This record gives sequence, structure tokens and C-alpha cells, in this order.
Amino acid sequence: MSDWIEQLERLNALHKSGALTEEEFAAQKAKLLEAKDQAAAATPAPVAAASEPEWEAGAAATGGLPKWALIGVPVALVLAGAAWFGSHLIGGGPDPEISASASASDAAVALATPSEAAPMPVALDGSLKFTSPSQCEAGGALEAIYKKLDAAGELGSGKGMTVKLDAWDTPLALTAKTSTDKDGVETRDASVKFPEATTWHGLKLSRLTTQTVIVPEADGGYTRTVNFLEPADKVQKALARLGFGAPKAPDYTELGGEGCGGSAQIVDIAGGSALSCSWGC
Repeated sequence: MSDWIEQLERLNALHKSGALTEEEFAAQKAKLLEAKDQAAAATPAPVAAASEPEWEAGAAATGGLPKWALIGVPVALVLAGAAWFGSHLIGGGPDPEISASASASDAAVALATPSEAAPMPVALDGSLKFTSPSQCEAGGALEAIYKKLDAAGELGSGKGMTVKLDAWDTPLALTAKTSTDKDGVETRDASVKFPEATTWHGLKLSRLTTQTVIVPEADGGYTRTVNFLEPADKVQKALARLGFGAPKAPDYTELGGEGCGGSAQIVDIAGGSALSCSWGC
């Protein structure tokens, strides 16, 4: 089966599951078909560059004028232009006092202009909820976002995919990528970044992420995170008040579930820390 047909079937499955809206499904399908058509189109042959005409030397090439005339006239014109430009450069430049005054005025205007206003704080306490914090079980809008991230990771790109929250008029864009190592282990990463000054239960919220690891002929793993711009100690204390029992790594608390179950812990990341909930073997 052709690769593009398999991708189309994957799109249909994601659409039927509700992970993709009608608009996102149509956009992803159009992008897939466009890529197929471009790959099938034959590459046009390069157009040969037109060769320069060969001019005969002598009177035929110079129109009957001697060579010294053809060389001397352009040189004279260049020298004359240089002399005119030099005279204007020396005698016609801007007045230094005027330039200094203008620079001072520009600096004063720049200092008087107020800087861009800081973004208004937005709290997502009521929008992003866990139905069972101790088990890292998300609900409502939070679960919908994680499902959308899973779909973006499966497609290998979040381009054109967004999530909409009432806190902002503009939807938030998703990013995703898929990679496969030399052993055939496929890793799907997806994330959505929140605007600056976004908080969740008093913590500075950074982003949500998902990661799916698929190991050939073996069990893989799946991880969801909530990322913060705060140190692990502060995050652990705040989450403990909300019912999360996750300790700081390397310690962890076990999560129930089918198969091998899972674990939850607070991990250090660049610029902050994250609540990491993982399942699999």
C-alpha cells in the first residue's frame, strides 16, 4: 500500500475519533494530496543558458570607431562623475550641529515613549482539570488537549493544528515531530506553549507535552507532562495541596492502570520543572 494512502487512512481514523476537527481534517488532507501531486510531477529539464554572442574584433565590433575612443570616453565620464561627487561630498554634507541636535531629539523621544505593556495574567485553574490528580487522570478541556497532541504526534507535524481556550481570542498552535533511531524505535513528541503570564493554581504555566515511544515487537511507553517555570520544590508543594502525590525525581509514585501501570514524579527541566506522568513497560 502506498505511503500516502496509509497516511490518508490515519487521517480518517483521527477525524472519526474526534481528534481532528472538520477544518483540520480538510487542511491536513489537502496538504497530503498536494505533497503527493508534487512528488508525482516530473521535474522539468533545466533550461540551457543563452550563450553570449561572439563579437568580431576590429571595425565590425566597434562600429568603425578606434579602440582608444571606446576606452577613453567611458574613462573620462567616470572621472568627471567622481569629481562632481567629491565636490558635493566635501562641500554639501549635513551640518554637524543639525545632526547632533536631531540625534539628541530622537533619543529624547525614545526615552519618552512607553515600552510595550506587559501581558495580562491569565489563570487556567478552571479550564485545565484533573478528574483524579493522584492517578494523573485528566478531564474536560485538558484531556481534549492531550488527545489533540497525540494526533499531532501521530501525524508527525502540528502544522495547521490548534487548541482553543476561552482565555484567549486566538487559538494556540501545536508543534510536533517524529523520529526513528537506528534500532527502529519511533518517538513522537508534541507540545502546546502557553502565552507569557499564564498560571495554574498559582504556578507559572509553560506548556503541555505528550511523548509516545513505539518499540518494534515490544511494549512502548507514553508520557504526559505539565511544564512550569518554577523550581521542583515549589511545584511539588503546590501539587501536593491539589491531591497529587508525585515526589521529586528520582523518586516516584505508582499509577494504576492496565498492563504495566505507570508512575508520576516531579522532574527538573530547562528553565523550571514538570509534572511527568508515564505509562507502559
